[in-house]
Amino acid sequence: MSTFSENLKLQRQKKNLSQEELGKLIGVTGVTIMRYEKGMREPKLEIVKSLANALKIPVASLIDVNSSIMSKATKRFISGKHPEEIELYGDTMDDIVMNSPLGAVINDYQTARAELNSKRLETICLCYEYLDDQAREKLYKYACQLLEASDEYKEAIQKYGSAFSDENDATE
Repeated sequence: MSTFSENLKLQRQKKNLSQEELGKLIGVTGVTIMRYEKGMREPKLEIVKSLANALKIPVASLIDVNSSIMSKATKRFISGKHPEEIELYGDTMDDIVMNSPLGAVINDYQTARAELNSKRLETICLCYEYLDDQAREKLYKYACQLLEASDEYKEAIQKYGSAFSDENDATE
């Protein structure tokens, strides 16, 4: 893997930007960009994210999880002294992982899992009409367990709070 400085220079040149132009896009001088490209300075994660946004590329095109920039950011994150950086750190890690070969595997897994859950729901719906009341109750409880384990349900709980969960409980 190339270094941050090599990647930055390559990506900047691909966009036909001068160091000065790129610097202006993120609020630093062209000299600062030159220092990053020569490896004389290393930016904080926030600047790397700004550079990626300015260049319209994923952060993973500039750094990977093993870069010294990520190592320093991880130490800052673990220290707990910079809670304002939690979202930035998480977003950057997501960007790096999802734009790596592992990202494709994760996407395939999530797609397969969603398809499996969809098939389970279809099967439950088909079976439900042929069951007696006691079997329907068991199947209903099983379906609720599947729902509560789903990412969509967890997201709805986070988004709408316990009111969403209470409404579902009230309909039982």
